[in-house]
Amino acid sequence: MALDRRDFLRLAATTGLAVAGPLTLVKQAHAAPYEGTFYVTVHAGGGWDPTSLCDPKGAMSAEEDNPMNASYLHDEILTAGNINYAPVGGNQAFFDKYYQELLVLNGIDTSTNGHDSGTRNVWSGKLSEGHPSFTALVAGVKNREAPMAFMSNGGFDFTAGLVAPTRSGNTSALERIAFPNRPNPDDEGRRYHTDDTAARIAQFQADRLAAMQDGAKLQRRKHAMNTLFAARAGENEIRRLTDFLPEELDNSGNPIRRQAQLALAAYKAGLSVSCNLSTGGFDTHGNHDQNHIPRLQTILEGVDFLMEEAERQGVRDKVMVAIGSDFGRTPRYNGTNGKDHWSITSMMLMGPGIAGNRVIGTTTHEHVPVGVNPDTLGVEDGGLRITPEHIHRSLREYAGIHEHELATRHPLSQANTLPLFG
Repeated sequence: MALDRRDFLRLAATTGLAVAGPLTLVKQAHAAPYEGTFYVTVHAGGGWDPTSLCDPKGAMSAEEDNPMNASYLHDEILTAGNINYAPVGGNQAFFDKYYQELLVLNGIDTSTNGHDSGTRNVWSGKLSEGHPSFTALVAGVKNREAPMAFMSNGGFDFTAGLVAPTRSGNTSALERIAFPNRPNPDDEGRRYHTDDTAARIAQFQADRLAAMQDGAKLQRRKHAMNTLFAARAGENEIRRLTDFLPEELDNSGNPIRRQAQLALAAYKAGLSVSCNLSTGGFDTHGNHDQNHIPRLQTILEGVDFLMEEAERQGVRDKVMVAIGSDFGRTPRYNGTNGKDHWSITSMMLMGPGIAGNRVIGTTTHEHVPVGVNPDTLGVEDGGLRITPEHIHRSLREYAGIHEHELATRHPLSQANTLPLFG
């Protein structure tokens, strides 16, 4: 059964799903399935602490007054391959499993400690407003006609009009849309119409369109009829989700896991180019260690689940992941054992064509960036500070979209080119 546009919009409105752009599904009715790289960003909302993750700074001694981190000592820092990491939470399991694939970028200068500006800069490469996120840009270039080209679960998802985003505050909405002929998507036995009835309805609509077109004189009117028919009764590509959704969506309480299941099902079905995964709780101005480290574990477990699900779907070698946050957190603690906003942060990336087991950039024990040589990327006093713009130039080049007309509408400085991905 095809999904009626009116029913689709009503369902979207009542379940938290928003599809931007009028008649988006109409324009996308005949889009070719997308089979390229799937671009995923994972956003740690609120500003994460890289010194508790991939840029570790432990206390110099147990007696140190107000240390960089009270949860571990400098001598306890662990290493997986070439990557140092903090010995807290679920870090060891994650880095031991993925270090050979991971590219860690430390000492990134976001030039802001504001949530909105930091998130915008990290995910678009620009502090100023009006520039699309990388995920929106790559979806707009690669296959903007795909029904769910750009999926977003939060973070920075401004599109600059390049693509229609599919936003879902309630991830169950997509499951309901994927089974439009069921009152309850979990109940396969109950349907609004039998298959025979659905086929008769579709045939009646096709015959009615043909009759209306026969009487139409203007080409424009015929096109409008085609558009309306596609919206009301055309092939519902979103139904392909049913072939790839797991029998049960994750109920562990980690939001990234369910987001990942739906995103990968949409990609496997050829409907999606990119996706933002997101979870919050990182703005730990009080009781930092107790609150922040479990949130980092949520991110790492979510990414691990994403990669395991990609393996199950047979697309593990096609998924690129970038993990980041608004900014970092201050060196040392405030008066309530929290950490405040700090403009220096880190990102972690992995995916096909990204050389792993590497760390680019470093910071001092006080989490102040040390420059890099722009040619060798080695540490260099007085060298270049890595910025989000450097990273986004590399991302665009990696995706092969840096010279596309949609990308050049939102230019990045030619001076900010670094060979980050190897």
